[in-house]
Amino acid sequence: MTARVLGLFQRNNRLLKGCSISTLKLAIDGEIKHAKPPNFDYYAKGNNIFRLFFDNTKTYDRFHDNSKVIVVEGNIASGKSNVAAKLAELLDMAYFPDPTEDDIYINRNVEPNFDLRTHNPLLPYDAKYYTCEMFWNESDFINKGKGLYLQYHFYLRRYWNYLRALCHLFNTGQGVIIDRSPFSEFAFADAMHKCNYLSQRGLLWFKQNHSMTITNIWKPHLLIYIKAPIEKIRERIKKRNIPWEVNARNLTDEFLNAYDDVLGKYYFENMDQYSYTFAVDGSSVDVYNDDDIRVIAQRICEIDFSGDHLLRGDYKLLKWRKALRYEISTTSSRVEFSNAYHKFKNVFNQVIYPMDLPELIYTYEAQELQGTAIHMVGSSFYCFLTKQLTRCFLCVFTVSKIASIFSL
Repeated sequence: MTARVLGLFQRNNRLLKGCSISTLKLAIDGEIKHAKPPNFDYYAKGNNIFRLFFDNTKTYDRFHDNSKVIVVEGNIASGKSNVAAKLAELLDMAYFPDPTEDDIYINRNVEPNFDLRTHNPLLPYDAKYYTCEMFWNESDFINKGKGLYLQYHFYLRRYWNYLRALCHLFNTGQGVIIDRSPFSEFAFADAMHKCNYLSQRGLLWFKQNHSMTITNIWKPHLLIYIKAPIEKIRERIKKRNIPWEVNARNLTDEFLNAYDDVLGKYYFENMDQYSYTFAVDGSSVDVYNDDDIRVIAQRICEIDFSGDHLLRGDYKLLKWRKALRYEISTTSSRVEFSNAYHKFKNVFNQVIYPMDLPELIYTYEAQELQGTAIHMVGSSFYCFLTKQLTRCFLCVFTVSKIASIFSL
């Protein structure tokens, strides 16, 4: 091998010191310097080697101490959203909030934005767009409910949210803090099954497809778990004062305990093999107190993320350590996660939807009624949907699935 070729190989595979920074830094220290954002819309246009050639800053030069992915998990009303938002501010990271029901049913690709739930008063119960209020007050989950449908759509949204966060990290170098991740979705499904909100077959279908699709994204650098006692959760639910949530017949202590049990005893312990973990005791720490959150930030800044202390066969941050070790692999990873829409589409195109699972699929008659309601209204959404139907093949999901995918 000639000296010139050897030199080129060494440059393309130069060990990147900046991608294995050992600890996080607080924004107040003034040590975090962000590179200039890319000169193209990486969210909308994706990325490729040609665009990277004209980028003003190379991928490996964007990474710094806080170029990390942090996920905050916890029970319902545990205060995880507040912790995630405050930590993002303290660490100068981008905050990605947890998707809501609005993200499922509101189409933002048309003007004015169109909410499919506005058709619910026109539809019979079995054709209504299934909402969180309907789920938490459902009397017959197996025969009448669409709990699996709603749960799967939240999984789709959280998966997309996580992909966007990775896209942001690789294109800007700015770290991200995500309120809930798609990795913990099986815990909610398990709790639903334990409380008879989900059938055995529905649980198996969800877990099978969850395990099949979740391997296509990298696990976070750090998982923060907020463990809150039931008394505090009830107190916060009452304080939020959402009528259907306060009086929800199915938001029982049994469900909250079942969900917390799977999160703490299985999910948290399992993720410790792949990510660094940090538990917050909600009974002694006030997650709405700025001083307490500042202490949490200082504690996680003491964690060594370099991987130098890990054994050869350790899985912790394995994909991050392998991909960000050299320039060429870092650039390839950036291209992979920059094309978030195509990655999302390719991953979920392989999912097969059972037509005879009523918890997941609307009947043909219900889908016809939903389509008729859209046609009757004559909205701009109907025109948008008609154009899309002429351009692509529709899968067996209902109109609301179409709306959610196209509004990505």
